[in-house]
Amino acid sequence: MQSLRHLLLAAVLLSFVAPALAWTPASQQAIAEHAARLAPPDLYRQLARNRLAYLQGVRDGFAERDPQAHAKNADGSGRLDASIAAAVDNAIRTITAHQPFNEVSYRLGIVSHFVADANNPLNAEQSDPEEARYFADYLSYLESVEPRVRIVFYGFEPGADGNLPRLLDTTLERSRKLYPMVGREYRRVRFQSGRRAFDDRSTAYAVAGLAYSHAVSDIAQVLRYIWLEAGGIDTRRRVPLRGRDVIQLPRQGASPRR
Repeated sequence: MQSLRHLLLAAVLLSFVAPALAWTPASQQAIAEHAARLAPPDLYRQLARNRLAYLQGVRDGFAERDPQAHAKNADGSGRLDASIAAAVDNAIRTITAHQPFNEVSYRLGIVSHFVADANNPLNAEQSDPEEARYFADYLSYLESVEPRVRIVFYGFEPGADGNLPRLLDTTLERSRKLYPMVGREYRRVRFQSGRRAFDDRSTAYAVAGLAYSHAVSDIAQVLRYIWLEAGGIDTRRRVPLRGRDVIQLPRQGASPRR
């Protein structure tokens, strides 16, 4: 009987841990759709045609239930960098092997999932001893504010097209700088639910907006990287560049505006 209780407890704990690996599924899909619209035009047309496969790949990133696959902490723990590298390599091979575009889109959805993980501050650091008190709640809060945050595209990083490790290092460093702000906000509201306690003037809301926008921007960068590495081209006459262009993203299918 005692062993049965332990098994049941383990099952309950896993049911709570598994969804708390990264963003929520709704957040992951919203980020992926924003990023797809910023991909090279030929690639975006294929992602739009194979939207269901693309979003299935985003959701199937959750099939990797080991939290270490979704995190890369400052102390070196976690293997999110390896998850991203493997997903990118798989996507490039799928394109160069001339696989059907529904399979390509699926692979790119998995890439989107893991790159978004790197932009979640809670997936880039774990030094706060109280993090377990707010981890899952903050993911729920992030999902709740997505319809309200002003999501922008920061432009493509000059020279980053052939340097994926540099891009990931920059992403994780930025996420780690945001990480302590989340814990401070939960302490400020005495670990209440973020949906109830944080208003849209709070630091928590600002961090959410930054995390969303940078996730979209980085995924767009990686989608472009994969497409170029696989032999595709970007037919845009003028590519938005980081440090020069900041583009507000519309909620629907209208063209992004500067």
